[in-house]
Amino acid sequence: MFALKGEFARVFNAIIRNTPGTILTPKDYQYLYYLTAESTPLREDCGALCGRACCQPGRDNDLGIYLFPGEEVMFNHRESWLIWEAQDPIEQLFPASWPTPVYFVRCTGSCPRKARPLACRFFPLTPHLQRDGNLWLIYETLDTPYGCPLITDNLPLQNTFIKTVAAAWQVMLQDTRIRDFVEEESRYREVQAIPLHIIEASE
Repeated sequence: MFALKGEFARVFNAIIRNTPGTILTPKDYQYLYYLTAESTPLREDCGALCGRACCQPGRDNDLGIYLFPGEEVMFNHRESWLIWEAQDPIEQLFPASWPTPVYFVRCTGSCPRKARPLACRFFPLTPHLQRDGNLWLIYETLDTPYGCPLITDNLPLQNTFIKTVAAAWQVMLQDTRIRDFVEEESRYREVQAIPLHIIEASE
């Protein structure tokens, strides 16, 4: 278990009282960006371990991440460090509840850290929902064209990072669309018998 104090606790507890079925608002996303602004997997810059592989557009200029539904409000779509693509969620196998379009963004390699998307802030952790509704944080299981040293070398992550990511996902899962996505990903891992590396914060 983990605890948040002060203003974090007040805002966080106000949000999680919402029942699933709500849709995250711009204020919710502002809070999530505020919550995760300073949290990093390691004390030092983990990008130095891999040459910032996850911040590059890739050899074929096709590597990037998807924004969560509504997260685009945190950007003006004219960022010099992002390349935007609007895509059909059905074609990309997102849940039927996801709005059209979904936004796929590619980083040019140099982002202002406080503006980076949530998927970047959470990596290398991703949520896995058990059938009883309990949330696990696990290492990302998606295939990537590069190996993340945090995963391949099983480097110990900062406790504050793990707790912050867990707190953020408790908020995000209140959004039905995001919960649908996490549910589908979780059941897919089970069907494919993908090994899960569960990450827990120490007390």
